Parts: sequence; C-alpha cells; structure tokens
Amino acid sequence: MTLLRAASRTLLASYFVVSGVKAVRNPQVLVPAAQPLADKIVPMAKQYAPQQVADAIPEDAATLVRVNGALQLAGGLALASGKGRRVGAVLLAASLVPSTLAKHPFWTRTTEEERALDKAHFLKNVSLLGGVLIAAGDTEGRPSLAYRAHAGTQLLAKDTRKASQRVVKNTRALSDAALAEGAMLVGTAVATTRKARRKAAKELKRRNKKTAAQQLKQRRAAARSSAKEDAARAARAEKEAKAAARASAKVDAVQAARAEKEARAAARAQAKEEAVNAAKAEKAAKAAAIMQAREAQKQAKKRDKATRRFALNLHRGEN
Repeated sequence: MTLLRAASRTLLASYFVVSGVKAVRNPQVLVPAAQPLADKIVPMAKQYAPQQVADAIPEDAATLVRVNGALQLAGGLALASGKGRRVGAVLLAASLVPSTLAKHPFWTRTTEEERALDKAHFLKNVSLLGGVLIAAGDTEGRPSLAYRAHAGTQLLAKDTRKASQRVVKNTRALSDAALAEGAMLVGTAVATTRKARRKAAKELKRRNKKTAAQQLKQRRAAARSSAKEDAARAARAEKEAKAAARASAKVDAVQAARAEKEARAAARAQAKEEAVNAAKAEKAAKAAAIMQAREAQKQAKKRDKATRRFALNLHRGEN
C-alpha cells in the first residue's frame, strides 16, 4: 500500500469514524430523523426476510442508529488501517445509503433554505458513496480475481493449441522422414543385389512400424489427456448435482417438518376444541338433568300436597 493510498483512505475514513462514534454514543439525537425511515423499511424487511433474519431485525430506531454507527465505525477503521479495506469500504457504502435518506430528504423540505442545505449534504454523501465504492474496487494495481481467472483460461487454451500444433508437426516430420528413408532404401535396393533389396525392404518395414508405433503412442497420450479432462468435468458436474440434490433434500425436509408441525398444531387445536365442546355438552346435560330433577321434585311436592289436601277434606267430610 503506497503512502498516497494510505493517506487518501485515512482521510476518507475519518468522516465515517467520527460519525459512527457519535451515533453509537448518543443515538437519541438522530432518532427523530431515522424514525420515519425505520417505520417504512423495518416492516418491509420483516415481511420479505427469512424468519430467523426477521426475528433478529430490531424495531427500535435508537438500536438501528447504533447498528448503523457501529457499521460506519468498523468500516472506517478497516479502511484506514488497510486490514480488510475492501470489505470495510463495502460496509461504509451499505451504511451510507440509509443514513443519507434519513438525514437529508431534501425533497420533503418546505422552505428553500432547508431544501438547499439538505440537497448540498445529500450530494456530499453521494460523493462519499462514490469514493468508498472506488475504494471497494481498488486492488492496489494487482490484477483482480476475475482478470486472473480470465488470463489463466486464455493461457491454458493457448498452451493447448501449441501442444496440438507440436504433436501434428512432429507426426508430419516423422512421416516425411520415414518416407524419405524408405525412398532411399528402395533406391539402394534397386542398385544392389536381391539380398540387399530384401534387407532394405525389411529395414523399411521396421522403420514404418516404429513410426506407426510412435504415432499410436502420441494418439494414445492425447486420448488419455482428453479422457482425464472429460473425467474431471464429469466429476465436477456430479459434485454440483449432488450438492443441488442435498440442498433440495434439505429444503424438502424443512418443508415436511414445517407441514408436520402445522398438522400437529391443527390436530391439537381440533382436539382441544372437541374437548371444550364435550365439556360444554356435559355441563349442559348436567344442567338439564338438574332442572328435570328439580321439576320432578316440584311435581312430587304438588302431588303430595294435593293428596294431603284431599285426605284432609275427606276426613272433614266424614266428620
């Protein structure tokens, strides 16, 4: 890291460090400005985020201000020190967007002075955002990972083409040499005796076999190299397919567990409801039985009273 880069990063990070310390130590000053944005963003984030992430999102504006200040402090220190500078720059860019929208919404101001002041601060923060994005992409003159991967691919393709050309050139050279030697041997055989011609033909045949064996060996080596590359590609494809299958199985298992949990909850709710209905029915039956018993007692009392009255009247008539 050069001295110019170190000084530039320190100057750029100073604003975020000071702002982050203020937000962490005294967030109540920024709560009135952050509350409207929090009221809009937090419900939307809880709606679309996964359940585990949604449960961890704070709803208090002061907590959100502290979290944003902590991001600015950590990103500023990382950018200034050079330890994790690109990650720190990304954190600063992520924290600068909500703080700018919350502090300087110039489009909502009513007076010209307030609108002009907030607009100037808004554009200042946009400039800072551009600076930290440049810092996030700065590799200090070294090639990036994408460039190195592309250059490696091109170099590998170039080496492969050169190797293929060398194989073809060597094969042609061997063939030409074999033909030349064969022609020379044939000429010698014609000029000499029949025995010499047979010997020349045998030597030509041996050389042709040697040349064919060398060509066959080269073809087999090229075939083995191609088969090895195909096997590597197939292994990578199989590994990716297995990873996708595991991910799908995990998702299916989670969904099945969730469905089973919901079914159990529904069964418990239904059983509870049936128990409540049964208790209500039993209570109503008991109440009806009590009412019938009381009515029967009343009727019995009335009949007893009527019987006594009849007996009394009968007794009085006899007297």
